[in-house]
Amino acid sequence: MKLTTLAEQLGIERIEGSADGIEITSVRPIENAFSDSLSFIANPNYEKYISDTKAAAVIVGLDFKLPETGSKAILLRIADPYSAFAKALHLFDHRKSIFTERIASSAVISPEASIATTATIGANCFIAHDVTIGENSVIHPNAAIYDGVTIGSNCIIGPNTVIGFDGFGYAKTSDGSYNKIPQLGGVIIEDNVEIGACCTIDRAALAETIIKSGVKIDNLVQIAHNVEIGENTVIAAQVGISGSAKIGKDNQIAGQVGLVGHMYTADGVIIIAQSGVSKSLTKPGVYQGAPAKEVRSAFKQEAAIRMLPDLLDRVRKLEEKLRDTTK
Repeated sequence: MKLTTLAEQLGIERIEGSADGIEITSVRPIENAFSDSLSFIANPNYEKYISDTKAAAVIVGLDFKLPETGSKAILLRIADPYSAFAKALHLFDHRKSIFTERIASSAVISPEASIATTATIGANCFIAHDVTIGENSVIHPNAAIYDGVTIGSNCIIGPNTVIGFDGFGYAKTSDGSYNKIPQLGGVIIEDNVEIGACCTIDRAALAETIIKSGVKIDNLVQIAHNVEIGENTVIAAQVGISGSAKIGKDNQIAGQVGLVGHMYTADGVIIIAQSGVSKSLTKPGVYQGAPAKEVRSAFKQEAAIRMLPDLLDRVRKLEEKLRDTTK
């Protein structure tokens, strides 16, 4: 694609360098780009590569400052370089579809399921009765969608994901054994939701587990029964959300975060990787640690913990001096 054409489609606001006659055939990271590649800088950690990159053109922010050493690459300036680069990836996505038929012949689908005529069902999928799948939604191979699940339009369900299997509910009896609590609810997945591979979203005990519109879920995520995820929240891999938790809209939950049941998070919450959320997060902001706390407080506690060995040594020496003075 001609660089001038590409710049126009990306909405580039300013071009620095001569783009005439330049052909772009690939999209690559800035540190290992080719002479016909387009790359980008959205993170300051990658600015060091601009002088030596082989990329023909690099998407940068409006305020990006070129180092004194300069660059051979043409600079494409735009307010949001990351979003522009993401758009470029779509333009250069030439992967062939894995789907050879709209509904795979190997899929097992209940005649009582309602599947939109524009939806796609991959190989070996299982679709139970009382399932609804909306327009343009794609169910990848080996997914299992159990009864009582509603999936909206323009959704993507990754391979080997299970939606609507029983939530983890048991009642302990007097003899120490456990009786299973029937899970009679369902799952509602609204429009424009993407769910990665090998995820599990449990059906509710009563009412519904709800994934609201625009939510993006990475691979290997567990969402328990009666959980509610707010609009446009993003959840990274290996997150576990316990039953009846309510996650606000526009949350960002990083990898390996664990959240206890029956808590809630406010809108606009960011939780850093490997944090443990043991109580509700009532205000927007960034949280870290186990138990999760506001990030500045977490950093202060971490700094104090690092000082403990030295403080203990000082206390021991003071105790020795005190004992010497009292002899």
